[in-house]
Amino acid sequence: MDSPPDLEDPEIAHADEDDDPEGNLGEAVAYDLGVDEKEDEESDDRLDASPGHRRIALDGSRIQAEVHLAPALRILRDEINERWPRRDKTSDGWIGDAAHQARKSDHNPDTDDNSVNAADFDKDGIDPILVVRKAVQHPSTQYVIFDRTIWSRVRGFKPARYTGANPHDKHLHVSVSHTPALENSAQAWGIAAARVERLGDRVLRNGSEGGDVRELQILANQLGGKLVVDGEFGSKTEAWVRNFQRSKSLAVDGVVGPKTTNAILEATKPRPRPRDRSPGTRTLTPGMTGKDVAFVQQFIGERRCGKSTGVFDDRTENGVRWYQKMRGVEADGIVGRITWREMRVTTRY
Repeated sequence: MDSPPDLEDPEIAHADEDDDPEGNLGEAVAYDLGVDEKEDEESDDRLDASPGHRRIALDGSRIQAEVHLAPALRILRDEINERWPRRDKTSDGWIGDAAHQARKSDHNPDTDDNSVNAADFDKDGIDPILVVRKAVQHPSTQYVIFDRTIWSRVRGFKPARYTGANPHDKHLHVSVSHTPALENSAQAWGIAAARVERLGDRVLRNGSEGGDVRELQILANQLGGKLVVDGEFGSKTEAWVRNFQRSKSLAVDGVVGPKTTNAILEATKPRPRPRDRSPGTRTLTPGMTGKDVAFVQQFIGERRCGKSTGVFDDRTENGVRWYQKMRGVEADGIVGRITWREMRVTTRY
């Protein structure tokens, strides 16, 4: 089995998700997903199931699979990353933290093949409406939550008010079915190849509408724009463009042509991530520093470990001891192979 890239850099789901999201369906609401005339709305309902992640030993017995993001969701994540390489991933997450482990959640590995069937995607730097629209068309999707709204298969994906504790206004949540053929589906989501105009495909000016305008507004907000992401190039969007052009010594005309587009893309280019220790590559003891320490702090939570600093201090040690006691393993305050396993991380040392 090839080593899934998810475990190289686990993304922890911290949101206060509800145990039964589909039990938090409120009244029906009107929610415009903005179907674009240029977009291909035909849906391919064929399922191309991948073989899954279980392995068979030489004696024919099954070996339990590693914890992994459901293949259908990995394809979704890859498509989102391909379409918006500059997107913000701060609110991304898939594997449940300590709070999730204590209760039922799609962010926890399921019992049949250790797959995690839920993923959260930061709304900044993407067109979340396009993602929602494509997700509700995919046969693997069970429900989507975004912007206090839930689209659930049990209601035919008609939008309803989401009454759970987390408003999902910083990220969108996608859960897929636990049926093997659906969670392992290799069917494309249609996001990377969606035939909607992208920023740079045409010149934008006051009066323009569409997905590329939403992309412009999303990037503008990354630069402090505070615009409503509605896909409509109005006076506020034009004012922001003029201010941006002025700050970059460009011609101040409020029109987003090639030079302005390139300047916006350059200004929002993601910073390279520094190389650091990945979770599961060593035993952690007090005094150590690194990304793997930050992972432990994030996983156990700020209430027990304090803010995620990447420094294994006394409070982190106490948090590790608490987690170990909760999981019924030796509470030595050291993150070794057994504790990594309880955190659903595969050790590689």
